Amino acid sequence: MYFNTDHVSLSDIFDTKLIPEKMFNVIITAINIRRHNEGYYSNEAIANCIAEHYGIDDINAYKSRSHPHKNKICRIVRALSDLNDGTMPKDRYIVKANVLITAEFNDVLKAFHENHIKYGYSVNTADNYQRMALRFLMFCEDSNIRTFSDITQKMINEYILMLDGFKKSTVKNHLGGLRICLRYLYTEKYIPTNLGDDIVPLKVKSQMRIPSVWQHNEVLKLLSVIDRGNPSGKRDYAMILMVARLGIRVGDLCRLQFQDIDWRNNKIEFTQGKTQYRMALPLLKDVGWALIDYIQNGRPKVDTPYIFVTHVAPFKPFDGDNHHSRMIKKYMMLAHLPVSAFQKYGMHSLRHTLATTMLENHEKFSNISAVLGHRSEDSATAYIKTSTALLRNCSLPIPEVCDE
Repeated sequence: MYFNTDHVSLSDIFDTKLIPEKMFNVIITAINIRRHNEGYYSNEAIANCIAEHYGIDDINAYKSRSHPHKNKICRIVRALSDLNDGTMPKDRYIVKANVLITAEFNDVLKAFHENHIKYGYSVNTADNYQRMALRFLMFCEDSNIRTFSDITQKMINEYILMLDGFKKSTVKNHLGGLRICLRYLYTEKYIPTNLGDDIVPLKVKSQMRIPSVWQHNEVLKLLSVIDRGNPSGKRDYAMILMVARLGIRVGDLCRLQFQDIDWRNNKIEFTQGKTQYRMALPLLKDVGWALIDYIQNGRPKVDTPYIFVTHVAPFKPFDGDNHHSRMIKKYMMLAHLPVSAFQKYGMHSLRHTLATTMLENHEKFSNISAVLGHRSEDSATAYIKTSTALLRNCSLPIPEVCDE
């Protein structure tokens, strides 16, 4: 719904549910609408109130790590400003401006991303390659390079030396991304020779890290504290339960559509974003009821084929800017579970936990890989390291030392 009037009343906002009343109440005191314009919102009044109460002069540029509640206020104010201007609220995240000065670099970076999407790469993969290319082009600009023809092998070597100190896996990924970027520049004739041919691949042993996992009682505790009486809680419960019970990658979960649910045959079928393999998983009873509860009683009435959407206007499917680890951390704190800086407790750790549980139940590697959507059965062997019980089976006897 669009608002074409110069002012928008609070009743209009709440009736259309474009702005949740709970969120709006956070800034009622700060805006002090009745004091400034007798129950109506205006851009000028809101700007004066935000500046007066919080010292925020520019809501579009403000961002603070030490005062996150102010970030929320700015987000709501931007949405109200859009309504007052007669448009639907924009994304709650500020669109990042181009960080590169050179217009040609920005254009090529965009084309580089679109090229990967065109040839079937997942959005996440295309984003990663673009991020690595951006880092290199920023180094070019810092070295006063403004045209691709000025890029030399010496400068590339200097950039590689800057990666010293990072983990081997990080260096490997950056070298791979740089190699792909230089190959693209050569193919599109921005540079005369393929400078990426001289970049030596870095060999890193796979599966060196120990995956983060949960104890069984910790997962139950996490699910038990989720408030399933409110719409966001219904969504969060369904999402976390699906990852914990089915091992779906969070990217695939965010892209899950209504057409992927076969209610008649109790199946979930979708194409994985990472491998492009077709997956078929059982629609377990508890997962099915959680989905039904969210779709019927919690999901905003928004026209999109994706099941899970944001609950802050504008309502839309999740994307790369949505941070699900914060969702997990919030419920961990409610459940009084320890949060450690040395262990990861994101959505992916629930997937690791499922694989470890299956191994402890003596499931075959082929079955585990089939459930988790791995390309190779060997990928499941990484989870042997996460179980103390399984590691005991690998222990070697220590010979007794006899005193002579």
